[in-house]
Amino acid sequence: MDNQYGVTLDREQFCCSVCLDLLKEPVTIHCGHSYCRSCIESCWDRQGEREEYSCPQCRETFHPRPVLKRNNMLAEVRGASALGSVPSKSRISKVLS
Repeated sequence: MDNQYGVTLDREQFCCSVCLDLLKEPVTIHCGHSYCRSCIESCWDRQGEREEYSCPQCRETFHPRPVLKRNNMLAEVRGASALGSVPSKSRISKVLS
């Protein structure tokens, strides 16, 4: 998808590697990979009550289970792309600052 600022956004950048769909309620874990909140929670729930949790992509491990926080930038861009538009320049600046 192209926007008015000449930036090309690739759909894969906004896809969850667990469900292979566009990110829904995106969260980014400590290694930098992003997932749908429900997908990463399901993965970690299947791991059971362990002392060690891992990233499904890079296998980096975390002790204890990380607290998940919403990735506002991905949510903003994802929301705009779902509406067929892109965020305004001022909104992009606000998200990036």
